[in-house]
Amino acid sequence: MICTEAEKRQLGIDQILEACVCRSPQGRALKARREFFSAEKREDLREEFQAITAIRDSLRELASDWRQIESILGRFRNIEGTVRGLEHGRQLDEIELFELKRCFSLLRQINTAETALAAAGVKIEEQTAAADLLNPPGSVSRGFHVYSAYSSELSAIRKQKRRLETQILSAEGEDRQKLLSERSLLVTAERQEEAKQIGRLVRELQTHVDPLRRNLAAVARLDFRLAKARLAENWAAPLPEISNAGEAACIEGGWHPLLRSKLETKGVEFTRQSIHLEQGSTVISGLNMGGKSVALQTFLLCLYLLQLGYCPPCEAISSPLYDFFIYMAENPGNVSSGLSSFGMEAARLREYFRLIDKGQALLVMDEPCRGTNPHEATAIVRAICQIYSDTDSTLLLASHYEIPPSRAVYHYQIRGMGAVTEKDAAQLKLNLDNIEASGSSAKKEKLPTAACSYTKEDLEAVRRISQLMDYRLVKVEDEVIMPAGAIRIAELMGVAEDALDVMRREYSELEGEEKQITNNEEN
Repeated sequence: MICTEAEKRQLGIDQILEACVCRSPQGRALKARREFFSAEKREDLREEFQAITAIRDSLRELASDWRQIESILGRFRNIEGTVRGLEHGRQLDEIELFELKRCFSLLRQINTAETALAAAGVKIEEQTAAADLLNPPGSVSRGFHVYSAYSSELSAIRKQKRRLETQILSAEGEDRQKLLSERSLLVTAERQEEAKQIGRLVRELQTHVDPLRRNLAAVARLDFRLAKARLAENWAAPLPEISNAGEAACIEGGWHPLLRSKLETKGVEFTRQSIHLEQGSTVISGLNMGGKSVALQTFLLCLYLLQLGYCPPCEAISSPLYDFFIYMAENPGNVSSGLSSFGMEAARLREYFRLIDKGQALLVMDEPCRGTNPHEATAIVRAICQIYSDTDSTLLLASHYEIPPSRAVYHYQIRGMGAVTEKDAAQLKLNLDNIEASGSSAKKEKLPTAACSYTKEDLEAVRRISQLMDYRLVKVEDEVIMPAGAIRIAELMGVAEDALDVMRREYSELEGEEKQITNNEEN
């Protein structure tokens, strides 16, 4: 994902993926890598989704097995340093050898859930021989220490040391000091022999490092796939379909977990969004309060999660595989440092144009060119759409600038004010009339500019309009004329009728001018 840190936070990927809970350090490390399945990894991604689906299908039937596996996964420890030490022949300590032995035991326990492992598409290799090295010869123990049975010399030293310790208990004076000195020599000999035996264990365990690494990778994959299956089940997410290069990305009923949660805490229902995203340029237009940014973030989130190997939050999804994703939403200018807003934006655009030749990109832009005048901004945004319409990449752009439909430039619009009935309008007008009637008795709150004031009824009216708006996307065909939603909102907010008449007249004249320009261009 190519974007700024602020844009990444705005998209909320990190927060969303907190809901994908891995139990083992191996699974968490694999999740943190953010493995990206590009077009070259198409079959790997298919295998990932097949495994997630198989786990989901078995969650009820094998419920006890999965609970047991999750319990075992939670007991794994990060032994990467120990494994690297084995590879390089480093002398391990007894704690590290105990952790290795514990790991072999956990691997053996997981391996008993054969049906669940088959569903997850992972295989744990048997490592009995490695585990036996860390047990007393011919028996099994739960803990670990350097056993006397490892060598006859070590056994003899420890027997002699125990005899001396028994004698020391009853000895006094010079005899006691002599015995203590002898014991000290035996302790040194014991430590040397223990080190010798640990060195032997390290050498013998080195031959088991490769299967151990494969097993730990399998544990990570098992843990991560199970976590993704649990998340997909919670989201009621579908099995994604991977389409061919050049085909459209189709999302049905997409939703954004963070934004949905925020709205639902306020008692507002989140509108699920659908789109048919063709190769080329797709423009979403509508009021600034109309949910364009939410739609962009939702679509980008779903498509990006798909290529991270997650089942996205939606009702259905199919998509080709992109080589990289780009998200451009913030105004990059910094007034305090004297940087030009559009200058910085142009620098980003320069780099994005260069990326076109390096693979298939999905570029998502939220209201670009805000840092320049509307006339030039319109020209630049139109140019961006035209440039991407002639590439193998896909541009999804939200803008309030006028962008005419053309080859490979498609249009969607937030439905907007269509859901506001005359009854709703009358109620809003009644509330605003009550404000006017109350006059100075209405409690005023200062705007940040202190240039005028608004009332709590104003805020309630805006909130009510937001609730009444239809945030679903509709594909705009060439002949469809989109309504002037902003003027409708001005009307609902009680702007004077004579002012509204001027707005409507100017809007009609602008529409006439645009139609005339279009006809001249066609002729």
